[in-house]
Amino acid sequence: MQDNTWRRRAARVAIIPAVFGLGCAAAIATKGRAGSQNATPPVQPSAQVLGVQNAFEQVADKLRPSVVFIESRQTINQPMLRFRQERNQGQDSPFNVPGFPGFQGFPGGGGQGNGGLREIPQAPQHATASGSGVIVRSDGYILTNDHVVAGADKVTVKLQDGREFIGQVKRDYRSDLAVVKIDANNLPAAELANSDGVRTGEWAIAFGSPFGLSDTMTVGVISALHRQQSIGESSRDTRFYSSLLQTDASINPGNSGGALVDVYGRVIGINVAIESPSGGNVGIGFAIPANTARFVMDQLITRGSVTRGYLGVRPTTPTYNQLKSYGIKSGALVAEVTDGTPAKTAGIDVEDVIVKFNGKDIDNDFALRDMVSRTTPGTHVPVVLERRGSEVTVNVTIGAAPEVNLTGTASVAPNVQAAPKGKLGVQVGDASDPAVHEQLGLKSSIRGAVITDLVPGSPAQEAGLQVGDIFVRLAGRSIESAAQLSEVAKTLQSGADISAVIRRPGGTVLVDIHLE
Repeated sequence: MQDNTWRRRAARVAIIPAVFGLGCAAAIATKGRAGSQNATPPVQPSAQVLGVQNAFEQVADKLRPSVVFIESRQTINQPMLRFRQERNQGQDSPFNVPGFPGFQGFPGGGGQGNGGLREIPQAPQHATASGSGVIVRSDGYILTNDHVVAGADKVTVKLQDGREFIGQVKRDYRSDLAVVKIDANNLPAAELANSDGVRTGEWAIAFGSPFGLSDTMTVGVISALHRQQSIGESSRDTRFYSSLLQTDASINPGNSGGALVDVYGRVIGINVAIESPSGGNVGIGFAIPANTARFVMDQLITRGSVTRGYLGVRPTTPTYNQLKSYGIKSGALVAEVTDGTPAKTAGIDVEDVIVKFNGKDIDNDFALRDMVSRTTPGTHVPVVLERRGSEVTVNVTIGAAPEVNLTGTASVAPNVQAAPKGKLGVQVGDASDPAVHEQLGLKSSIRGAVITDLVPGSPAQEAGLQVGDIFVRLAGRSIESAAQLSEVAKTLQSGADISAVIRRPGGTVLVDIHLE
């Protein structure tokens, strides 16, 4: 949430002197009467109201010195300016300027230029963006968002007391967090809370620099927990946030990296994003939980980078119907397993439900993600699964999370004659068919029903299935051929929600399909 609105800010600031002038006139006009009036206020608030106000004032006094304004400057190298030079006509040519031989037809043209395209190097341009940060250590460490400082050549930190410092940056793209180090000591550091204790409905107070207006405080509540968001303008720059705090405390561009705190003055989150059709606050803001920030911050400070544990699954929290279907009370449903990962090696499969990880109960996918990421790579961990009515324990050697892959993949569209489209809206062929193997490069051991065509707007397409996907299980039944898929599909009821286990390049995925 970077703020490049300097021109817009200038227009807003220009109005302030006029408003200030009117305020002065009003004050002068009433000054004579003010002293004669009774000093008792017209309304006496209750002790409870004054208590709440006093609490907010205490939080402000405590946190404001810990919140900083951050300005990032990025150098943008402009391409050469290209233009067509006319053929030189001797000393009368506009390109022949006495005393400036560099203009004599430009490089390569000499005094009698031959015309054609010429280039002039452009001076580098500077783009600035602003955001917020919170001091987390008195020796000069500041926590902020990665997107506030990403790509910056120069990061300037301004403290509440007016001092400015040039900061050194350590970044973690995956979490969208960064640490900025400034050369200062005895700074007022904020305290990070245990964000696992945050509850919906409790007070939430946001600090930061919305639209460059530093030292701003807004108040709201925690609206929701564990929000999952994919945020980015394209697939190449999209970040996935697995568990965010949601608040209605006013958050705007420029608040990014600022503190979200509780009424005890403890930081419960780092402001990161808003949901808005207009670009401004509409009461839906998000913050990265303090426990996540602490985990990332500690590694950035001590090691300069972040190492996370890696299992190789995509977990989801089971729905009410899935809990009933699997006969469990809680857990993390495995929706995808990636080939060549610790999970695949240990035998974890799609539709398994992870109920314990390293001896600890798993309530939902957030808990699993958190436990896995905090496990040191190379650690041997017992994982308890609920698998179609039976409890299974597998031993997993946790790996190291790979670098974020920002590139997309293209799907293959084989031209295979197959059975007609049915209730699912797919045309399929046998995955064991040699023609399919040639088109998709499948292993000979793959069996199932491969999608060769999709009906636009069909249940399969709406569920995200694509050409080249292979059905290996549908509605709990194994699929080994196109004919078997057709038989199973005939038994499905309109309006039902069914699950399908899909094999695609790189792994196996669990997909929910709603039949119309």
